[in-house]
Amino acid sequence: MIPATFAPMILKLILPRVTDHFMKVFKMDKLLRYMEEENETDLKVKKQEEQIQLLATELGKTQDRLEKIEILNVK
Repeated sequence: MIPATFAPMILKLILPRVTDHFMKVFKMDKLLRYMEEENETDLKVKKQEEQIQLLATELGKTQDRLEKIEILNVK
């Protein structure tokens, strides 16, 4: 029987190997890389967000111009 004081030391030796094995078996390294690094979808979303922001500012400018035109037409 192994004394309870050795259990943390044994876990310290075994646990990294077990986690490495699971990382390889379930391809967790690829999954983590996919989630952490920018991929094609992230770039597309970022581009679309920039386009939406640009269109929103243009729309705001157009609304301001229309309000000025309406004010001038009322006078």
